Amino acid sequence: MSDNLHKAANLENITCLIVDDDKFSRTFIKTALYQIGIKNTKEANNPQEAQELLNDFKIDVILLDQQMPEKSGLEFAKELKSGMGRYRNVPIIMITVDTKEQTVLNAKSLGIHEYLVKPISPMALKKRICSAIEAKHERI
Repeated sequence: MSDNLHKAANLENITCLIVDDDKFSRTFIKTALYQIGIKNTKEANNPQEAQELLNDFKIDVILLDQQMPEKSGLEFAKELKSGMGRYRNVPIIMITVDTKEQTVLNAKSLGIHEYLVKPISPMALKKRICSAIEAKHERI
């Protein structure tokens, strides 16, 4: 079995943190994750809740909305990437309605692995998660 197939087969072993202020979006993403075999999910309504979950659980991938009231996804990602914590290297996938070129460029410069525009499909999400996990293993 190739590495890619092996990683895809092991999606059930990873934990995703969904950070989105919109409950409907979190539910939609959680359903998409379930459809691709990811049953371990945590949900945060804002970056502060996300930070608490990151401190309490081993998170493998962060699915992050860009547009949130208190702090944008990019601001939160910048904090995570610049910190010395264990989540500094957790892959981040931005899932947002924001298609502005500058936002996409800022996300890339912060080290955000993938960028998905809502609404998302389960297969597109699976492809991005596998890519992000693969990139993380290549850096280790």
